[in-house]
Amino acid sequence: MTNIQYNETYEEKLTKDVILLAGRILLESGAEGTRVEDTMTRIANQLGYHESNSFVTNTVINFMLHNETYPRVFRIKSRDTNLFRISRTNGVSRRLIAGSLSLEEAYTELEQIYTEQSIQHDLVFKFIAASIVSLSFLYLQDGKLIDILTALLAGSFGYLVTEILSRKLHTHFIPEFMGALVIGFIAVTGHNLIPGGSVETIIIASVMPIVPGVLITNSIQDLFGGHMLMFITKSLEALVTAFGIGAGVGTILIIF
Repeated sequence: MTNIQYNETYEEKLTKDVILLAGRILLESGAEGTRVEDTMTRIANQLGYHESNSFVTNTVINFMLHNETYPRVFRIKSRDTNLFRISRTNGVSRRLIAGSLSLEEAYTELEQIYTEQSIQHDLVFKFIAASIVSLSFLYLQDGKLIDILTALLAGSFGYLVTEILSRKLHTHFIPEFMGALVIGFIAVTGHNLIPGGSVETIIIASVMPIVPGVLITNSIQDLFGGHMLMFITKSLEALVTAFGIGAGVGTILIIF
């Protein structure tokens, strides 16, 4: 039996680099699996590779340009939510498909997007954003003015603890549990020091910054797109994350 080795051309290698980098940015930024696979397939089709195959889960990207080339597998180790990066990557893919962007230019832009992606936002910025989210949901829950300070502190510090632990531990569920502990403690303490409001409303508003809302939405989109594996894994991840948040708040309520 003769072993036939296939030598990739420069264009094929660059095409793979562009497609894999686009898929990696989308998946690490919180895009649903159907969007990632569709983007990779559209780029390959536009470049003349109509036999390409892609398979994406929330932790792995598997792509083959055509039947005679080597497949590429990439492991996704970290995920975040950044709709701006998703929009920018979609813009690059659309311009590439429209022919207004060359492969080299597309790869350069995607590299720039990914480099910016690896730079984490400042904790102060996320602290302020979490406090705004908490106050917004307090308003939607018809919360009282007396609860504003407590909800602001609980939501912002709870998210801050979750974010710091996520960066240090590089694990799931434990940061959300610890963040929920902080939220529950501040909410109960603030309610006791400044009575007159509703501790339930404070807790609901404060946990919203750490609730996996995008994960739940993406799992439903993958369900509608027929990507059952992604739906199951994301649904389970969202379920366990929600359980960790509930366990953290419940622990404080039981103690106090």
